[in-house]
Amino acid sequence: MQPPKMKLALMSSPVSWGGGEQFLWSLGVGLIQRGHSILWICDKTSALHERIQNAGYQCGWMTGSMPGPKALLGLRKTLSQHGTEIIHANDSHSQTWGSLAMLGRLGIKRVGVKHTAFPIRSAVRYNWMLDKVVCVSNAVRDVCIQGGVAKGKTHVIYGGLEAPKLERWVERFWACEHLGIEHHTPLFCAVGSLIPCKGYERLIEAAHHLRWHLPEFCVVICGEGKMKSELEELIRRYDLQKHVRLLGFQERPERWISAADAFVHTSQSEGLSLVTIQAQMIGTPVIAGEVGGLTEVLRHPHTGKLLGWPIQGNDPATLADLMMESVVDSPDRQRIVHEAKESAMERFALEKMVDEFEALYLKMLSKETSGSNSPQRKTG
Repeated sequence: MQPPKMKLALMSSPVSWGGGEQFLWSLGVGLIQRGHSILWICDKTSALHERIQNAGYQCGWMTGSMPGPKALLGLRKTLSQHGTEIIHANDSHSQTWGSLAMLGRLGIKRVGVKHTAFPIRSAVRYNWMLDKVVCVSNAVRDVCIQGGVAKGKTHVIYGGLEAPKLERWVERFWACEHLGIEHHTPLFCAVGSLIPCKGYERLIEAAHHLRWHLPEFCVVICGEGKMKSELEELIRRYDLQKHVRLLGFQERPERWISAADAFVHTSQSEGLSLVTIQAQMIGTPVIAGEVGGLTEVLRHPHTGKLLGWPIQGNDPATLADLMMESVVDSPDRQRIVHEAKESAMERFALEKMVDEFEALYLKMLSKETSGSNSPQRKTG
C-alpha cells in the first residue's frame, strides 16, 4: 500500500552551501522521487536556489534578512496556492518567517530542524511557532530540552547520505596530480566553513608539529569563510605553504576525502556532521573530537567501540600524533575503518532518513484529521 501523497514546503534561508543545505536537498529529492509535491522556498541568490533551478523544480523565494509585510504576504500567497500541508523549516530564520507568513492558518503543520548543538537562546520560538522540532542527533535533542523546548515537541532523525560511488585509487592519482605531490605522500583532508568553531588553526598548528616527524605530507582544507585571511597568515607564520593548502569551496569535496589517507575534523561543536559520516562511508579513517552529535558517529551505538581516532583535548602535538597513527597500516586500523563504514551505511543511509521524515509528516497529518469532520486522507 502506497502512502498518501503530501504537499510540503521546504524552506531554507542561508545563501551559502553547507551541511544543512545538503541535508535539505537530499531530503527534498528523496521525497520528490516518492511522488510528494515539493515547493522549495529559499533566497534567490543562494547556492540552493541555483541547484533547484537547474533541476527544474518548483521554487518560491524568501530572503535571509528580515522580510517586510509585503514579502510575508507574498510568501503566504505562494504557500496557499501550492496547498501546502506541512512547512519544513530548515533553519531559525525560515522557521520564523514561515510561521509569521502563515499566522492564523492553524491547519498547516510546522516542522523545524535543529542542526547544531549550540545552546538554545530562547525556547519561545520553538514552543510557540513549531509543532515538531526535529533534532539531527540525541545530543542536539538534549540541548533543546535543557534549553526549555518541550520534550514532547522533539523528535530525533539522523541526517542521511547516499554513499558516494568513488574509486579511491583514481581519486588519489587525481588529487596528487592537482597538488603536485608524489603518490606516496601522506595526505590529510578537512572540509567545512572557515569559521572559529571549526578549529582549523589547531589543524595548522598540528601540521607544524607533524613536520618534525614527517618530512613530506600535505593537508588540504576545503571551504570558504571569514577566517580565511587569518588562517593564511598562520600558514605563512609557520612557513607551511608547502604542507597546508586552502582549496576554497569545492563542488565535490568527497573526491578529496576519498583521496586522503585520513579525514581530520577539528570542530569544537557539532550537531552531527554529515561530512564525517561521508568519510566513514567512503572508507577514509576519521580523526575527530567527541563533541555533540559526533560522539554518536564515532562510537558504535551498541558496543561503544570506537569508529575513528578521537581527539583528546586541544593540544596540537597530540593531534599530530593521531594523524601519524591513523596513516600507519595495521589490522587494527583496517578493522576500525571497516566497522565505521558498516555502521555509517546502516545508521545514516539516505533512504532511512527519508523514510523517517515521511512517517513523521504522515503521522502529523493523521493527527490533524482524526476526530475532525474533515474527510480522512486516502491510504490506497
